[in-house]
Amino acid sequence: MLKRKRQRKYLVKRCLELRDQLHTFAASGSQEALHKLRVEIKKLKAFSKLTKLYRGEGDVTIKKDIKQIFHRAGVIREASINLQMIKQFDIHQPVFNIKATNIIQQETGKFRLNKTHYDHDITNMVKSFLRSLRPVHNRSIKHWFTRQLRKIAAVFATASTGQFHEARKRIKYLVYVHGILHGRLTAALSLDIDYLIQVQDAIGKWHDTTVAVELLTAYKASNKTKISRLRKEQDKAAKAVHAIGNGFWDKVLKRDG
Repeated sequence: MLKRKRQRKYLVKRCLELRDQLHTFAASGSQEALHKLRVEIKKLKAFSKLTKLYRGEGDVTIKKDIKQIFHRAGVIREASINLQMIKQFDIHQPVFNIKATNIIQQETGKFRLNKTHYDHDITNMVKSFLRSLRPVHNRSIKHWFTRQLRKIAAVFATASTGQFHEARKRIKYLVYVHGILHGRLTAALSLDIDYLIQVQDAIGKWHDTTVAVELLTAYKASNKTKISRLRKEQDKAAKAVHAIGNGFWDKVLKRDG
């Protein structure tokens, strides 16, 4: 059983880490801190999925205020990544550079102005989680993991890339929730977490090439050679995802011996 004490310890750790990254980003504008801030919110989202297993109790959802923090951080993060992309793929677009840089500066300024408010929002959200904690039976957790794994496996049963992003989100939730569980339960689940992370990374590489293709198409359409080369990389990355995802169910479950 996943006891309240273990859940409480996990939530307090998440709260402290999230607030730390919030203050670090507000002070320095560090993109790494911003990335970690978003990861911490994703971990809380994963935890909210777990609360749906509480019998006879309403699940605790991520509040609108926290979703707003996540969204605003995402706007800054996306602009920063796009700047990295156009530099990496040598896309000469001064107007785009200026626009993305302005977004980062303006949104970072807003973030700093709202730091204290965001800090309170985070603390209040975690407090609401702490008030609602209930123990979760092992069988409920096992059933939840099985449902998620079947949905991921279904993505790799098709030749489409349309559900890659959704599969990646589910994998992240599984990995985050797995990190909350005690040793006996993780042993009983027999999941190959390293394999799940490899699948997630493969989808991440495909996503990066997809974004690069979109940027090149939008801002450097005349360079057909570069676009063609990058689309080949995109296809290669998609094939790599399907290759590692082939036989997903057998690969993700550890076998004795």
